[in-house]
Order: sequence, then C-alpha cells, then structure tokens
Amino acid sequence: ERKGNPLGDSRSSGSATLRFLMWVGLYYGSNSFVVLTNKQLISQMGFQFPILLTCMHMTSTIFFSYLMMDVYQVLKKEHLASAGQRRHIGLLAAMFAVSLMCGNWSFRYASVAFAQMIGASTPFFVSVLGFIFFGTVFRWQVYATLFPIVGGAMISTYGELNLTILGLFFQLAATFTRGLKTVWQGHLLQGEEKLNSPNLLRYMAMDAAAILAVLSLLFESKSFIAWLRSDEEGDGNYRRWYFFLLLLFNPMSAYMANMSQFMLIQMSNPLTFQVIGNTKGLLNVFFDILFFGTQVSGLAALGYSITLTGVALYSRERRRS
Repeated sequence: ERKGNPLGDSRSSGSATLRFLMWVGLYYGSNSFVVLTNKQLISQMGFQFPILLTCMHMTSTIFFSYLMMDVYQVLKKEHLASAGQRRHIGLLAAMFAVSLMCGNWSFRYASVAFAQMIGASTPFFVSVLGFIFFGTVFRWQVYATLFPIVGGAMISTYGELNLTILGLFFQLAATFTRGLKTVWQGHLLQGEEKLNSPNLLRYMAMDAAAILAVLSLLFESKSFIAWLRSDEEGDGNYRRWYFFLLLLFNPMSAYMANMSQFMLIQMSNPLTFQVIGNTKGLLNVFFDILFFGTQVSGLAALGYSITLTGVALYSRERRRS
C-alpha cells in the first residue's frame, strides 16, 4: 500500500495556512482603510455624496473583476444560466447597494465605533430573515444566543455619547439589509444555479452600480455640481492632492475588501469568516478612537463586549447544529 509523504503533506498544509493568513491580512487592511476613509471623506472632507461613493466602489469592482477574469485570466469566468438567475442577482444587488449606501450615509451622523457596535448584531437579522424567507430553523440554543447579541447592541446604543436618531436609523437599516443580503447570497451560492464567489461579486456589482448611478443622479447631482463649483474642502486642512489620492485608493481598496471577503468564505466557511469579521470590527473601533479621537463610554464598550460574546456563542451553536 502506498503511503503519503508526511513532509509533503506538512508543506502543503503550511502553504495553505500561509495563503489563508495572507487573505486575512488583506481583508483586515483593506476593510479598515475603506471604513476609515469613508468616514474621513464624508464627514471631514466635504464629500457628502455617499451614493456616488458607493457607486464608485461598485465600478471599481467591475473594472478589477474584468482585469482578473478577462485580461489576466487569473480567475475563471462563468456565464449566467438563466433569466431567473439574472433576476435573483439583480435583487441581491439592490440589497447590497442599499446596505452599503445606508452604511456610508450613517457616517454623516455616527462614529465608526458606533457603526461597528450595531453591525455586530447582524446574526440576529440573518436568523430571523432566514426563517421568514426560506423557513430555516435552528436548535433553540441558537436562538437563545440572540438575546445577548440584541441586548448588547441596545446597551451600546444607550451608552453612545454622540447618538443621533438619523445615525441610529441608517445603521439599523444597513445592518438589516446586510442580514437580508447574507441570507439571499447564501441561497445563490448554494442553489441549483450557483455561481462561484468572484463571479457572483462581478455580476452583482454590475447591477448595483447601475442602481446607484440612477439614485445618485436623482438625489445628489445638483449638490455635487454645486460642490464642484465651490472651493469648499471640508472641515480639515487637507491638501487637494491628498483628497484625490483618497478618492482613488478608497474604491480600489473596496474591491480588495469585497474580493478578500469572498475568498475567505470560499477557503473556510461563513462561521469562520464571522469570527474574522468581528475581530475586524474591534480593529475598526480601535482605529476610530486612535485617528478620529472618538470617545466610547464604558457602558457602550460593555454592550459591545456582550454582543461579541453572544456572536461567539451563536457561531458555536450554529456549528453544532
């Protein structure tokens, strides 16, 4: 009987682990850069056009997906199987666009730290919406973990020092639609007409960019033209070259954040990625305090800790079920 090579297996395992850690590092870096520069562009540099900024993110995703699949052929290109699949992707794109748009909008009225605290409650919406739309039912222990998740988010909201109603509304809307998108995305990735993650991201970005372009023309075109004609540069003393550099690298990083997210889910599983995502949330809170001087009350920090504990328990129970 032929035996495997332990040394070769060890090297292969080590290489896979290193590759996984590289994607984790890329996800942490690109996501934190996007979140923090979104906040800086919208609330400090006068670029108060969250719909247009989100559209730029999707356009960047289309461009780099084209390079990776059509020009360099690093990733395999897949075609849509039916008109029904196209409609389902269009619906996913609408959810994705609304989620990102509301998240960016919230930066006008809320801190990055508060956004991460509310966003950590996404598993609650995923569980509820999964049952409503697809009849997904888990063990009672899974639903029990939702209490600390929601309770912690409520404590964080109560302890938020700079809470505004609009900031809370847009963050809740972003978290709700993110949960809806997660449920629908899982359906498309696991259904009969499934696409792999990079191709689903590419087709979704096409529809999302079109939706966001129309919305931006309807709601932001007049104020954007007025902004172009003015000399306003926001509240900070930023040089124009720095502003345009951010406006260039922010969408590029958005593609890397989206791509690394899909790759990590493909290389591991959604539950592992959820743990990675929550660690990323902690980093973003730390960077928000460090770079923007955001003050986080002890009560808000306590609520966030309770929510993260609930999410860890949720992940464990989901894995068991």
